[in-house]
Amino acid sequence: MRAIASVTLAAAARTHPGRVRANNEDMPVLDAARGVFGVIDGIGGKAGGEIAAATAKDVILQRLARPVGTDAERVREAIAIANNEIYRRAAGSVELSGMGCVITLAIVTDDRLTIGHVGDARLYKIRPEGIRKLTRDHSPVGEQEDAGELPEADAMRHPRRNEVFRDVGTIYRDKDEQEFVDVIEESIEPDAAILVCSDGLSDMLPSTTIAHIIRQHAGSPERVVESLVAAANDAGGRDNVTVVYAEMPIFAERIGRRAGDWMTPTDPIEVVSNQPDPIAPALASSATPGRVRRAARAVFSSRATWFAAGTLAGVVGALALTAYVATTQVHGSRTLIVSSDGSAPFATITEAAAAGRPGDIVRIEPGEYHEAVVVGDGVDLIARIPGTVTIAHGGDPTAPALSIVGAFNVRVAGIRIDAQAPLQAGVRVSAPAATLELVEIGGPIRRAIDLAPGSALTVRGSRIVVEGELVAVPDAGQATFVDSVLVRSGGAGEAAFSLKPSSHLALHGNAFAGFGAEIVEGVTAARRAELLSGNLVAEGRR
Repeated sequence: MRAIASVTLAAAARTHPGRVRANNEDMPVLDAARGVFGVIDGIGGKAGGEIAAATAKDVILQRLARPVGTDAERVREAIAIANNEIYRRAAGSVELSGMGCVITLAIVTDDRLTIGHVGDARLYKIRPEGIRKLTRDHSPVGEQEDAGELPEADAMRHPRRNEVFRDVGTIYRDKDEQEFVDVIEESIEPDAAILVCSDGLSDMLPSTTIAHIIRQHAGSPERVVESLVAAANDAGGRDNVTVVYAEMPIFAERIGRRAGDWMTPTDPIEVVSNQPDPIAPALASSATPGRVRRAARAVFSSRATWFAAGTLAGVVGALALTAYVATTQVHGSRTLIVSSDGSAPFATITEAAAAGRPGDIVRIEPGEYHEAVVVGDGVDLIARIPGTVTIAHGGDPTAPALSIVGAFNVRVAGIRIDAQAPLQAGVRVSAPAATLELVEIGGPIRRAIDLAPGSALTVRGSRIVVEGELVAVPDAGQATFVDSVLVRSGGAGEAAFSLKPSSHLALHGNAFAGFGAEIVEGVTAARRAELLSGNLVAEGRR
């Protein structure tokens, strides 16, 4: 079995905490070169679901990197190994007890699609003729919907919609155990696309709307995933929403041609009215039947009349089509482009962020931006090329380089924060939740991140070098750090985190250097050991 797919699908992924949840327990899986696509949705509350999802992703990617066995054997084994690793970690922690996840995982090799599935995440296949769900939900409501006993709209609103009777991680499993991993194998055509999504999408949007959005943006996977997430949030965003989308080489071409064929100029247009004709009675009373017939013959034999009628019909058809599109159009997120050289609509990040609305994306071109950035109201900041965008702030020491504010969750990805003068904080979070992915923070910063009471912070795949502590997690605050490098440059002795009685912290796969031996203040020694399990701690300065 080859490790690299013979056909590399155009693909993109997007995850968002939604409009209600403080943290994001979803995790996309995307390795287009190997033909691997999937979604992991964590369960377990607080940080348990996030740790379960992160653990599953690490295990799955490691297993699938080894081209041993058939694709069916590989997905089944990857999910089983993930299950038992999650179960092992949960067994050693009171706080993580009961954590788990649901997984839908796909491998595309040549013209074959192999799916491993546990839970209620979904995989759809889209072709020019329509959309089809290939997985079955392992839930009471999902079973009724799949059996045709419950309409999709009713299933989406059902109070037991989120219940699942099969998951990954809550009990020990054997990879060959029956009634654990559903393995589905079928062909994937050159004009097909696949969508893997968490229930945060499928509970918010019916499949017809999902297909409509994909048709709108076929050929641009980034636009597909952005628009699907934005539409789910516009519909309420009651849960984390994650989508992984991939399309075969001629999908966009076939979708475009078929979409254009649904209405042609030669299609007949029939106008039906149940209103009385105000002219007919007058004609009947003032004209003889012969005169009416002669007048009618003259009118209907006139080329000018037929031309006018054709024009009118065209106008009516165009108006009808416009009205139809207006009622079915799903308004996706906008992308606001920023460039420091003046070549984009916005020259500063803060200006673009201020012009955004919930669900919009501020895409930042490479460069150095000398400003203190303020972003909020659900606007995401994304560097077009991760690591090439630097926010260089050396002004007011009490003003952080990046302030995340507002009533909606915010995601920041691929950005460097460089303090060019001493700052009290590099980032300040007062929004309900903020996610920092592939972010670097460095310079003379006393505290990396200020977190407001009740706010939630997730840091993934980032590097932070700070003179003091990383985060003081306040009462009712939550902080989760996953797969990050965390360094104290001011000499050993100070802890990385300080906790309050009602604050919550989760750590997974991080590397610490230069902090005091305790790393976490405000907890018992046993709790500290539990938090640091699965993390690397290096002594001394770095």
